[in-house]
Amino acid sequence: MAEAPKIELFIKKKFLKSLMKLDQYLLTPLPHELDQNPDGTQSARQYLDGDSLTLADCNLLPKLNIVKVVCRKYRDFEIPAALTGLTRYLEQAYRQEEFRYTCPNDSEILLAYHSVAKYLNR
Repeated sequence: MAEAPKIELFIKKKFLKSLMKLDQYLLTPLPHELDQNPDGTQSARQYLDGDSLTLADCNLLPKLNIVKVVCRKYRDFEIPAALTGLTRYLEQAYRQEEFRYTCPNDSEILLAYHSVAKYLNR
């Protein structure tokens, strides 16, 4: 059974690497931001494509929220605060009524994923 912790560590590293890629994307200025500020080195946009929610955000944000809740509960894993672009992205989403009112609360998420997490749990 020594193989199981190695696999879990591998999966955690791959997951973190994916989060880091998303963070890097959120921190990289988009072309229209560079048009406004050619010397800009970091994006301050609120969402994937700018400062307004788009369909892409409406697809990604609920999934990120589920991952955040399930990983915290069943894997003792938090999205690192050092991922500032991703942290900003999620915090902005939580400030939006559209997101808060359509997103299931944590207890509903945990109930829905309990059987899967139990199966995957050590």
